[in-house]
Amino acid sequence: MNRKNLLLEVDECGKALTEAQISLRIALQQAYPVGLEVVAKLGARKIIISVTGHGTPSAPGDIRGTNVATGKPRKFHYSAVVCVVGEY
Repeated sequence: MNRKNLLLEVDECGKALTEAQISLRIALQQAYPVGLEVVAKLGARKIIISVTGHGTPSAPGDIRGTNVATGKPRKFHYSAVVCVVGEY
């Protein structure tokens, strides 16, 4: 492959990555809407979080929320979600 083709491939990969990040954020917004309470495993504990927002372009897999017990804001990766409250 010549340099020009490699640069085109890099551009195409960058566009695909951006599209995937946008799709992830949309999917998270639909799966975990603002106001939903989830159980998340953060560190050694499982805590109940009320979702207040979603990721940014630089961190599309993040969920923002408030710890229901303490009122403290938390930010965590969606993979930390164990379940939705009430759906055990």
